[in-house]
Amino acid sequence: MRRAKVPDATITHENIQHLCGELPDWKAARILASGATFKDLEVAMTWARGEDDIIGPAKHPLEGHAALLYEIIPADEDIWGEDHRV
Repeated sequence: MRRAKVPDATITHENIQHLCGELPDWKAARILASGATFKDLEVAMTWARGEDDIIGPAKHPLEGHAALLYEIIPADEDIWGEDHRV
């Protein structure tokens, strides 16, 4: 039985796979540890896919958890390193 996706619910590994596809373990770990919500991840993925015109960057700039996730999602490597895990 699938659980409903609640926008203000904490992100699960299943949510990450559903919205982002397969990600490196370090990205999934950072996203899970961020405390972000499902809605935050949806917003970050919208921006990462270049669909930010849907929500209008001038009207709704990224901030908070969505902004953090947006930095993690397209990153090529874990520049923060082990000492800076969230």
